[in-house]
Amino acid sequence: MLNHTFGPYAAIDRLGRKLPLPEKVGTLRENRYVGMFYFINLTWKKGMRPLKDNSKIWRETPEAFMDVSHPVWETDGCYWGEPLFGYYEHGDEWVIRRHAMMLTMADVDFILFDTTNLTMHRENALKVMKIFNEYQQAGWNVPKFAFYTNSEPGKRAQEIYENVYKAEMYPDVWFRPNGKPLLVGRPEFCSDEVKAFFDIRLTQWPTEHIKKEGALPWMAFERPQFVFVNKDGENEAMSVSPAQHPQIKFGDSAFHGETQNRGRSFHHAFHTDKNDAAPGAVDWGYNIAEQWEHAIENDPRMIFVTGWNEWVAGPFKRPEDKERPVTFIDTASQEYSRDLEPMRGGHFDNYYIQLIDYIRRYKGCTPWPQENSLATIDIDGGFDQWRQVGPAYRGFPFFEIARNHTGMDGRQYVNESGRHVFDEMKVAHDGENIYFYAKCFDKINSYNFTPWMLLFLKVTKAGCDPLDHPSWAGYHYLINHELLDGRNSLVYENLGGWRWKSTSVAPIRYEGKEFHAAVPRAALGLTGVDQFQIEFKWADNIAETEDVDDFYLNGCSAPYGRLNFIYRAGE
Repeated sequence: MLNHTFGPYAAIDRLGRKLPLPEKVGTLRENRYVGMFYFINLTWKKGMRPLKDNSKIWRETPEAFMDVSHPVWETDGCYWGEPLFGYYEHGDEWVIRRHAMMLTMADVDFILFDTTNLTMHRENALKVMKIFNEYQQAGWNVPKFAFYTNSEPGKRAQEIYENVYKAEMYPDVWFRPNGKPLLVGRPEFCSDEVKAFFDIRLTQWPTEHIKKEGALPWMAFERPQFVFVNKDGENEAMSVSPAQHPQIKFGDSAFHGETQNRGRSFHHAFHTDKNDAAPGAVDWGYNIAEQWEHAIENDPRMIFVTGWNEWVAGPFKRPEDKERPVTFIDTASQEYSRDLEPMRGGHFDNYYIQLIDYIRRYKGCTPWPQENSLATIDIDGGFDQWRQVGPAYRGFPFFEIARNHTGMDGRQYVNESGRHVFDEMKVAHDGENIYFYAKCFDKINSYNFTPWMLLFLKVTKAGCDPLDHPSWAGYHYLINHELLDGRNSLVYENLGGWRWKSTSVAPIRYEGKEFHAAVPRAALGLTGVDQFQIEFKWADNIAETEDVDDFYLNGCSAPYGRLNFIYRAGE
């Protein structure tokens, strides 16, 4: 599969935390799985009242949490905050595609759909599976799917079996670690047909007695988490989550002073049974980090993460409770919520980068590839010069598919910025230049003074700290920000923030789907340097908002989002 052919991705988050590489965490281990709880219940329907945002309600009308009749509660649900992709419904194809890329790049192995209530959310479940399957068929090893049931477990399992498995819907993305497709449920309520077909793991609720053997927990209220074993007594499954609500109602802590729940900033290093009170502590993910450390120490076969994209809960009104009349159960605020998907503002993508970090610590990292990149490329020559250069870095398809979808706030979300979609990229070097190659899925259009075939570079030399050089989002250089003509591009060096100064010229050539450039070593401070590393990212038709979220929201970037490819020389 394409995921593991070109080495690991690199990244550094807003807190300065770097992703570990194979030297620190080793290469990928077999028989270790990371799962993600994934939610598919949000669907905009005619006549619905637009959903609200608790963070805005708390900021603008905090008195509403003491008034069950306040007009702000005339809604069908509340987000705890704003997702990076807006208040989307779970069937938004444009969003699902970005989830597919992000979770694939994170090396998540399986997804459990939350079908614990009174429906399997058939339409959204099949849409998500269909879209992930498209990437699977394009050569990517995407997370595979299973279902987590609870209410009416026999009926729900039968519904899932008939609509997905018996119908043979997208079998290439079924999760089957032991051969049979996995289902989390209660076999005593299931038909013989269902029990014969599935590898059934027992539902484990955090409020019920611990089943110990054969269960798959979605959350642990105990601290530290319990280790669930298989029939052979081997450590099989553990859960990790950003926050936990053993008192049951997250909203009581978010808005009414309850102290029995654990927020995102909870950790024992600060004070037993309390959240870290330092400003910005919620951004660090102390709680889930502590749970990851305990899980990795016990090394179970599966670690299940709750969760990715829940976001919404309904206001729970208690007129008889004069102290806490309005609250929320499963999710309430930034501190008291459990989504790892990036948010707009706040902690942004910190929890996503942290997820990748701990997945690597648990099961290892993509190994470094075999390289064949010492070459001189004639920029005026043909692109067949690149055929023997390796590795080939790969980008995801389908960025050209536009967004036009109604959100849960009633707004129409539109994004048509996908243009040049990067397929294959390579790097080579000789004594004079560093050469870059990109092939797109379709023809590359001429430069038209919009962000065109941008190439961001972070350069590290042996014995030098890259932080000593001014950068924007870690990038020291930018190519193709401005072209002199159709054959030459300016090389820009960063001056700090989104400030760039042209320092050199790089010859370029593009024709059909292919592009290449020769960047002088001197322009990158690499004259006479034998050992160096370049992190790089291609981006096209981004909005140039001067924020990293542009790589998630606009145009096409390879790799997607904050992550970078890594090119090493002289290692």
